[in-house]
Amino acid sequence: MRNRGLTFIEVIVAAGALAIVLGLFTTLLVGNMRQTSVVGGRAQANQLGIFLGRQILEADDRALPAVGGSLEWGYGQLSNPSTGFASLTAEQQFGNINLYRARIANQGTPSWAGSGWQIHQYRIEVCWQSPEGEQCVRQSIIGPSPAAAGSEIVTNIN
Repeated sequence: MRNRGLTFIEVIVAAGALAIVLGLFTTLLVGNMRQTSVVGGRAQANQLGIFLGRQILEADDRALPAVGGSLEWGYGQLSNPSTGFASLTAEQQFGNINLYRARIANQGTPSWAGSGWQIHQYRIEVCWQSPEGEQCVRQSIIGPSPAAAGSEIVTNIN
C-alpha cells in the first residue's frame, strides 16, 4: 500500500512546470515594462515638443533660431534658467526634463507664403534614451519669423 505523499519525480516535474510558467510570466512582465517606458518617453517628448511650439508661437527669442539655423539643448539643459526654459520645472505635467534633449531648426519661409508674410516653418525634434537606445519625435510648426519677435504682430496670440 502506498502513502498519500508525492514521489521525488512528481515533485521535480511539478517544480519544472512551475519554473516554466514563472519564466514566461517574467518575460511578459519585463516586455510590458519596457513597452510602457517607451510609450511614456514618447508621450513626454511630444509634450515637450508642444511646449517648444508654444514658445515659438509666443515669439520667445530663446526658441527662434535664425533662418537656416538651429537651437539645441542637450540632456539636462532644457530646464536650465540661463540657457533653457525655467518654466519647465514649474509645469506639473512634465516628468524629469533632464532625460530629454531638443532641437529647433528654422526652415525659412514656406513656399506657399506670400512675399509680405512674416512667417517661418520650424522643425522641432525632442529625443530621449529608451531601453532600445535614443529615440526622437519630430514636429513641424508655422510661426513668426525671428525678426517679428517682440512686435505687436505676435502679442496676445493665445
